[in-house]
Amino acid sequence: MENTDKILFEKIENLEKENQALRNTNVPVLFSFDFLFDAVKQPAFVLIANKLDNIPKIQKVNKSGVELVKYSQQEIENLSPIDLGLFNNMEQYLKFSTSLTPNESAIFLSHVKDKNGTAISSEITIYSFTDTTGYHLIVFQRSIGNQQKVVEALRQSEYRFLQMAENIAEGIIILEDDKKVFINSSICQITGFSKDELRDIDEFGLALDSEKERLRAFKEKLKDSSQGMQSFEFWISTKMGVEKCIKNNYTLSKRTDGKQSTYIITSDVTARKRIEQALRKSQTDFRMLAENSPDLITRYNKDLTYLYVNKTFETLTGIPINQFIGRNNLELDLEPELVSFLEEMHLEVFRTGRTLKFEFRLPTKTETKVFQAHMVPELSKDGTVDSVLNVSRDITQIKQVERNLKEEKQNLIQENFLISKQLRQWCNKLCTSQNVPPDAENCLKPILRIADWAQYGHAQENFSPRNLFVNKLLKDFFETNTPLIQANKLDANIILPVHDISIFTDEALLKNTLLLLLENAIDATATGKIEIGYDIYNEHEIVFFIKDTGIGIEPENTELIFNPFISLNKENHAGLGLSIAQKNVETMGGIIWCLSSPGTGSTFCFTHKAMIEKSLLQSKMEIEHLTWKGKKVLIVEDTNENYDLLVEILKKYELDLTRSKNGLHAIETVKSGQPFDLVLMDIQLPGMNGYDATTEIRTFNKKIPIIAQTAYAMYDDVVKALDAGCNDFIAKPIKTKKLIGLMDKYLSD
Repeated sequence: MENTDKILFEKIENLEKENQALRNTNVPVLFSFDFLFDAVKQPAFVLIANKLDNIPKIQKVNKSGVELVKYSQQEIENLSPIDLGLFNNMEQYLKFSTSLTPNESAIFLSHVKDKNGTAISSEITIYSFTDTTGYHLIVFQRSIGNQQKVVEALRQSEYRFLQMAENIAEGIIILEDDKKVFINSSICQITGFSKDELRDIDEFGLALDSEKERLRAFKEKLKDSSQGMQSFEFWISTKMGVEKCIKNNYTLSKRTDGKQSTYIITSDVTARKRIEQALRKSQTDFRMLAENSPDLITRYNKDLTYLYVNKTFETLTGIPINQFIGRNNLELDLEPELVSFLEEMHLEVFRTGRTLKFEFRLPTKTETKVFQAHMVPELSKDGTVDSVLNVSRDITQIKQVERNLKEEKQNLIQENFLISKQLRQWCNKLCTSQNVPPDAENCLKPILRIADWAQYGHAQENFSPRNLFVNKLLKDFFETNTPLIQANKLDANIILPVHDISIFTDEALLKNTLLLLLENAIDATATGKIEIGYDIYNEHEIVFFIKDTGIGIEPENTELIFNPFISLNKENHAGLGLSIAQKNVETMGGIIWCLSSPGTGSTFCFTHKAMIEKSLLQSKMEIEHLTWKGKKVLIVEDTNENYDLLVEILKKYELDLTRSKNGLHAIETVKSGQPFDLVLMDIQLPGMNGYDATTEIRTFNKKIPIIAQTAYAMYDDVVKALDAGCNDFIAKPIKTKKLIGLMDKYLSD
């Protein structure tokens, strides 16, 4: 008997004595044996046997015992403990009733049967005591069905391990105290030997003669290791005489019984070894190539000293090759800024293992030249960067051509600026002239737009980004341009789908782009409305949009309209607004497009990089991906507050919800034949509880998914819910994400 059980029994016995003493003195009883017996959550029974015939009878059962076997108190007291399954047979009962001394205990396994005939795998603990009326036993029952499930799961786990071990590419051998207890098929394919043959062949039987001394030294070292993993590569000869290189990973572990297990996982690394040999051979070829290359080729080690320099470096700098080897750039008297920059680049390659591409300037004997460098990491066997190879190409002439082109571009921009200036001056003179024609204002608009194109259409040299909040930016833009929209007798609204998202952009350029698209929408819309807003496009971008209900255009023309001087279905337009908008979007790193058809209006969209919180993206994905519309869900909940909470959580998913306030109504609702897709079953219900309601539903409907809702998510409650037939459970208070994820498991197509 465990100490806690002994203490509990002694307390019960002492309380019973005190209770009897209180009865004798007519003092009111506060805690009786009956009270404590019923308070025990574990099913318990008191048995009594007549001293003459020793036939057991159930004298008392607590509330938990009644719930377990589903009989009434009176029915239980009329049953034999053997029929109820507390003992497997009469012989077992007689064995314990005659052998146990007072206050001793015994534990054994049995199958308790409930009123429905269901056998409950049980662990039975009994205690004995005697009094003047006969021999008593207190019997405690504990359900162990889940333990058996665990055992079965372990058995299944072993089966899955064996199945996996047979189907992986690596060879596996398991030894227990140097005896092979498992060999998979892959090791047979690697070596060419069968499993029976491999039981009698160790590593020495496979290894080449030249490898046996190395192998022997490793095995001696392995004996000193009690646990952990050790690796060893060596060459073997297969059954067919083919030489292969294998890598063995030895994992050692001690079992609880003191025995040692060794897991040997074997990989065929012959191809890698052949490549390594070819690489070593290619070093000679590398040197021949490097010495005749016009590029600068150098190799550095971890302390940034030169391991190799080709002749081109000596030719350009005038520094002899022997002065490079074993030295770093600082010791070669190069410019301090160049030394610092190259050191930073080399350290970055050693730290990250990534190839770097960059440009630098190097003083040579005749002039300072520009080089484009590729720093490539060279890895050691363990995967770390062992050295860095630097190949640098002279791009001085290319840079000169780029500068010439840039100067020509600047000249073109300056010319465009002057054209723009002259156009504006001419427009101003025309506007101030006394002989202005009536339609001069409409004629000036396209001229001014041409001026904008000349000044800004091909260059955004003053792009000055900063952090902005999208919601505030769009609100300011909407308020500023609302009078323009209203002046054209159009309705407008703004769409801000989530709380503030931050973007890094040029505010003036973004607002100019939106204004160009808004003016285009106003020109295309005689009546109706305009929508301005944005949405999450993907995990790194948002999409701005301006939507109108105007005349629209043919879908095949939606790309054509972004070309300069193209204007469809409009008069007195230069056809440059959308082209300038496209240039703006490209400057901001986005893409622009149009969705349109005649008579339905147009939507212009463009993307912009944004910093989007993961929670916003997840929320959007959840709403987009859950397709529950029209699914029928029965909510069994007696409390209005809890039901209203579930309705609030689920309202956006467009479910068809039905409510039952108690277990009996839930049974009748499901039995009515309505095609419910899911039941949310509260456990604490008036009258029939959720356990019993689920059990009854399962007698006529095995398929409908049922999720239990319980305020007491303890182990026993979960087991009772699953035993009753629930598919899953969720604890109260309900967590929204947990509930949605659980429901999606059963509602998603």
